[in-house]
Parts: sequence; structure tokens; C-alpha cells
Amino acid sequence: MMMVSALKQNWWVLVLRGVIAIAFGIVSFIWPGVTALALVFLLAAFAFVEGIFALIGAFGYGLPGGQRLLMVLLGLLGLAVGVFAVARPGIAALTIVVWVAWWAIIAGIVQIVVAIEMRKEIENEWALIIGALLSIVFGILLLWRPLAGVITLAYLFGFYAIIFGIAMLSLGIRLRSLATRIA
Repeated sequence: MMMVSALKQNWWVLVLRGVIAIAFGIVSFIWPGVTALALVFLLAAFAFVEGIFALIGAFGYGLPGGQRLLMVLLGLLGLAVGVFAVARPGIAALTIVVWVAWWAIIAGIVQIVVAIEMRKEIENEWALIIGALLSIVFGILLLWRPLAGVITLAYLFGFYAIIFGIAMLSLGIRLRSLATRIA
């Protein structure tokens, strides 16, 4: 009950949060390339910071030699990914799309194998095969047009931000009317 009371007092924070999210979503649709670049920089920052903490952990946790070496390698990999993504953001974005493409293709192939095996146990395994074929086609399309995949990621982020913003805005307005009614 205390949380609802605090939310009723601070309804405007939710409204502001919703408006900002909607604005980010609109910007993502207007400038998808800038949005994709920003996402790559966020990935770079995360990888770099994660690398630093892995290196700190390698020497600060009192790990035995083999585990320490793995943590050092993990830390160096994080630093390398972070530096690479900042130095070559376009290539980093395309690399991510290519990884997703190959993952989708391989996942689709595995799903087809599973569906064929399932055929021995159940009928109508066609739904899994259709999903698998869609996964393979999706992967092939991403490999065919990786730049479109980068832009699509920006659009997906924009769509998410707008929907999230509408939800926050709606909640904030509902809490405001509830607070007004109670007062």
C-alpha cells in the first residue's frame, strides 16, 4: 500500500518517463543509423567495463592459476571487444547481425532434425518445421542484407521504446487521476 501511495504522489515521474521513452522511440524511427550506432557504443561500454572487472576479479579473488588465466583471457576479450566496437562501430554492428544470422540458420537446421526425430513420437510436427524454415530464411535474409538487419534492430528498439513509453504514460495518468480523486 505504501508503494501505491508513493506512486500516486510521484505520478509525474511515470509520465515523464513515458514521454522520454516515446521521444527515444520516435528518434529511433527518424534516425535508425544513429540509434544503431548508439546501441553499438553501449555494447562497447558494457564489454569494456566487464573486461576491467574480469581482470580485477582475476587477481582479486585469490583464484588458482588455471581459473585466473581464464579470467584474464575473459577480461582481455572484453577490453578487445569494447575497443573494437568503438574503433569500428559499423563493422561491429554488421558482425552482430552476421552472428545472429548464423545462429538463426543453425537453430533452424537443428529444429528440423528435432522435428524429424519427433515424427517417430508425435504427429503434426509440421509446426516446428515451419518455425525452423522461418528461422533459416530469416538468417539467410540477414546474411543477404546485413545493413538492413542493423537498421531493423534500431526500428525494433524504437517500437519497444514507444510501447513502453505509452504504458508508463498511461500508468502515470491513471495514478494522477486516482490521486486527484482521493484528494
